[in-house]
Amino acid sequence: MATWPRQQLELTGLEESLRLAEAEGATPTERKRLRERLEVTHQLMGDLPALEDVAFLHSGLCQTYLPHTRPKENHSVWRREAGRFTLIVTPGVLDDRPRDPTRRTGPREATDLYIGVPFGPKARLILIYLQTEGRKSRVVNMGPSMSAWIRSLGLAVTGGQKGTINAVREQVMRIARCSFTLQWEDKDAAGNTTMSVRDQRIVEGLSLWNAASDASQWSATVELGQQFYEHLKEHSVPLDKRAIAHLSNNSLGLDLYTLFAYRLPRLNRDLHLSWSQLLDQLGTSEKQTKTVAYRIREALPDVMAGYPDAKVEVTRHGLLLKPSLPAVPRTMVRGVALMPGGRS
Repeated sequence: MATWPRQQLELTGLEESLRLAEAEGATPTERKRLRERLEVTHQLMGDLPALEDVAFLHSGLCQTYLPHTRPKENHSVWRREAGRFTLIVTPGVLDDRPRDPTRRTGPREATDLYIGVPFGPKARLILIYLQTEGRKSRVVNMGPSMSAWIRSLGLAVTGGQKGTINAVREQVMRIARCSFTLQWEDKDAAGNTTMSVRDQRIVEGLSLWNAASDASQWSATVELGQQFYEHLKEHSVPLDKRAIAHLSNNSLGLDLYTLFAYRLPRLNRDLHLSWSQLLDQLGTSEKQTKTVAYRIREALPDVMAGYPDAKVEVTRHGLLLKPSLPAVPRTMVRGVALMPGGRS
């Protein structure tokens, strides 16, 4: 079994663990990564999260995940499943081209109106932000400027075509326009299979403001859908923002962290998830289980650093999940219920 950061700290303490990390790291980048894992784990083990450190995500999005990378086609529908739970994300349309009264719209151009499903780590951070704030109010203010909001997500503010300002704005638009189908199967008292389906828009309304002279002066007010807002209050999973910040540039790490935060505290016995099952759930575009297994093994030390109480073992065929303390102590959270589906 791998030695996770918590186990290392319990064996040797912080000072000796940091010294060993310096000796183990082959490059400055690797040594920095090893130090950060230990320091994050040490902080989370020693300090309970403050109220402002608690974030939330819908339990359905803690079982099935958005793509890690940009889909090839903007009109493609995204689908993931976990046990009896299925997530289907349908992209929306938007015409954000400059007004041109001479332009005519034909069938080919109509396809171009699809803006695609959200993807990557920034989409995940935005969804966590929206749902954390959305538990307080259906109307979420993105901040006085785009720059302020990006900083609130723990990201550096950079302009230009490939900067974070444009990237975050793109993901906001994709989230605002797409629809989510939450589908799960269950058994009734007679043993018959029943299916429940919810078609929901996370965002019902979006108001944008742009400054012509400064691209960073971009703000938005988002109104969550009423149905989603009500469902979120009953079926949200508490997360630790400090762990999210640690994993902010890692889509797979964020997927695994939210999966563990949802599943581990609810287990009453060990649960084995095969690489094939994880391939169906996670946002990876990989086709082979051996590739997914390699990537998960690579990501796990960072995930376990952000969730020190998680009890997870790597087996030859997948991950063994064991009943664990929650990522956020239950005494800090009230009114969080379990969503049907995704159980074994």
